[in-house]
Amino acid sequence: MPRRQFLGRFVAGSGLALVAACSRRAADGDVLRVGDQRGGQRVVLAATGVLDHLPYKVEWSAFPNAAPLLEALSIGAIDTGYGGDAAFIFALGSGAQIKVIGAQKHTGPGPVVVVRGDSPVRSLDQLAGLRIATPRGSIAHNLVLAALEAAGKPLDAVDFAFLSPHDGEAALKGGSVDAWAIWDPNATVATKQGARILPGGEGLVPAYTLEFASQNAIAGKRALLKDFSDKLYDGWRWAAAHPDAHAALMEKETGLSAAIWQETARRSLRPPVPITPELIAAEQQTADRYVRAGLLPAKIDVAPGFDTSFHS
Repeated sequence: MPRRQFLGRFVAGSGLALVAACSRRAADGDVLRVGDQRGGQRVVLAATGVLDHLPYKVEWSAFPNAAPLLEALSIGAIDTGYGGDAAFIFALGSGAQIKVIGAQKHTGPGPVVVVRGDSPVRSLDQLAGLRIATPRGSIAHNLVLAALEAAGKPLDAVDFAFLSPHDGEAALKGGSVDAWAIWDPNATVATKQGARILPGGEGLVPAYTLEFASQNAIAGKRALLKDFSDKLYDGWRWAAAHPDAHAALMEKETGLSAAIWQETARRSLRPPVPITPELIAAEQQTADRYVRAGLLPAKIDVAPGFDTSFHS
């Protein structure tokens, strides 16, 4: 699908606006098209004061999660963006010409499984036989599969309802699913409303958020990508070092209270990290799990999907 047609359909279907921040000094040809998620990169870059002084234009496109962002990246609608590592594995398996150029490491739990407060389920080893809502190919989907393997259960032992975060929340509240595999801040909001997080998930899956770029952008806009990525790393460091100030900004951006974001930060800070062999090996384990689950048709080598030259 052509870039303009894709973005037109996406914006019309989601109601999300396409926004732009640009420097008056920027040349018309110096444009970096960035895919963001609500409360994501733009917040920390604005906090560090760099958006008004960039020597190039930034065109921002908003996405609800990593899957549509990666689709836009793969067809050339955007140049760079960020999202969960598990969704990247699916994109790589489909042959998308994209690479990981940066990463954040979660210092605490990443995705979790949430149940209603009156649920008899008390631990992750009781998932077999349940109907679980989660976005397909997400880090939370990966967590459920990893939990089943850890408990010695077959990977088809649960009934997945592949739903967006918003629809998954509604399904859990309405009782049409037994559990909801999701990430923060959604999980923290759910617990404030009476839900429970099942223990035992920490360390089961890689705890990374990844920064992506298309191969075309790496080849044609490397200087812009490098500058933007360096500034994003500075923003991520600022957020990890100033969780309360970051929480206040996130309240303005998302409408969720600063207290929610402060609790999220207490559970898991997300400092930037270089792309290491250990990170790549962890992502290979995810890819292999997807093959075992029948979600990927054949084994893939994830290493070519990483570019370690941006952050050493």
